[in-house]
Amino acid sequence: MMIGRDITTVIEQYGPILSHFFEHVSDMVFLMKVEEDLTFTYVIVNPAAMRTAGLREEAYGKRIDDIYSGEKAALLNSKYREAVLVGKPVSFIEGFDGYEESILTPIFNAEGECTHVFSVTRDITERKRTEEKLHYMAYHDILTGLPNRRLLQERIEQAIELAIEGGTLAALMYVDCDKFKSVNDSRGHDIGDELLQGVAKRLSNCVREVDTVARLGGDEFIVLLTDMTSISEIERIAQRVVDVMQQPWKFREHKFATTASIGIALCPLHATTMSELLSKADIALYQAKNRGRNCFQIYT
Repeated sequence: MMIGRDITTVIEQYGPILSHFFEHVSDMVFLMKVEEDLTFTYVIVNPAAMRTAGLREEAYGKRIDDIYSGEKAALLNSKYREAVLVGKPVSFIEGFDGYEESILTPIFNAEGECTHVFSVTRDITERKRTEEKLHYMAYHDILTGLPNRRLLQERIEQAIELAIEGGTLAALMYVDCDKFKSVNDSRGHDIGDELLQGVAKRLSNCVREVDTVARLGGDEFIVLLTDMTSISEIERIAQRVVDVMQQPWKFREHKFATTASIGIALCPLHATTMSELLSKADIALYQAKNRGRNCFQIYT
C-alpha cells in the first residue's frame, strides 16, 4: 500500500498545476472524499466530466446518491467502496449512457487511512460499438444479416442437445433456390443480391423466433427447427416454405418467379452431429431435385 502526504496538502501546494491539468485533460476526472460511513462526496470534477456527466459546481460536497439514483448510484457506490476496502485500483465498465471505462484509485494519508478516491473515466462507446460490429460480422452473413456457418454450428449443437435430452426432434432443412444462377446471370448481380435478401426475409417469416435461418453461401440456406414434437409439424413448415418461395418477386422493373428445393434431416432419427445432419440433408436435397424441384424431401 502506498502511503504519501495528505491529498489536501498536495492540492494546496500544487493547486495551479493540478488545475491546469484537470482543465485540459480529455478524460473525465473525479476526486471523491471518503466519508465515515463509506459514502463519497465530490471534491474535484474536471470540465470534461462536467460536460459528459451533466454535472455543475453544485455537485461539490454532495454524495453520489444526491447526484444519481437507482442502479447507477448503486454501482458507483459499490465500486468506490471496493477500491477503499481492497486498497488498490479497481476498474470497471458501465453502460448506462453509452459505455464508460473507469479506474478508481484509493489515496491514503500518512496514517494509512484511505481519505479519497481518484477516478479517471474514459468514454469507450465508439470502441465498444466497433467491437460489437466486428463480433456481429464474425457470426452473420453480411448480405442478408442471417447467421453464418459459425453461428449456425453453435445453434445446431444446442438443438441436438435439446432434442436428445428432451426427447424431441430437431430438423435441419437444406434450402436451395432453384435456378438462381440463371436469374443472377440474366438480370445482374444486384438483382441477384436483392433476391437473396428477399429469400432470407421469406424464410425468416416462415419459422418461430426460437428457430434459426442461416445462409451457408451462394443461394444455399439452412432452416433449423428446434424442439419439434412431430414429423407432420415439420412437414407443414417445409410445405409453407415451398409455397412462399413460389410467390412472384418484384425488384424495380424486374418481375419473375422462383421455386425452392428442400432436403430435410432429423435429429436424432437420422443423425446426432452437425456434419451428419448436413450431409444427410444434402442427400435429401438432391432427392428433391431429382423429383422435379419445387418440393421437399425428408432423408430416407
